[in-house]
Amino acid sequence: MEGRSMDVDWQADLDRWLAPFVAALRHKTRARMCPFYVAGLIGPGDRKSVQPMAARAGEVGYDQLHHFVAAGVGTVLRSRLHC
Repeated sequence: MEGRSMDVDWQADLDRWLAPFVAALRHKTRARMCPFYVAGLIGPGDRKSVQPMAARAGEVGYDQLHHFVAAGVGTVLRSRLHC
């Protein structure tokens, strides 16, 4: 794994692990938001607010991530992932 940063390795591992969950969502936007939300839950920083998660994700807007969580998808994922 020479030449790859730990952040890239971590993100690739998370994407691989999440693939079955994302596929089960069967919704393009929700599938896009899922990895950002889970990374926000398990990554460093304030996990209790969507705003810091969206800020750390960079390319994801607060409104998009908040809608994902408010739609209840985030709650279902959190219960299944035991976060």
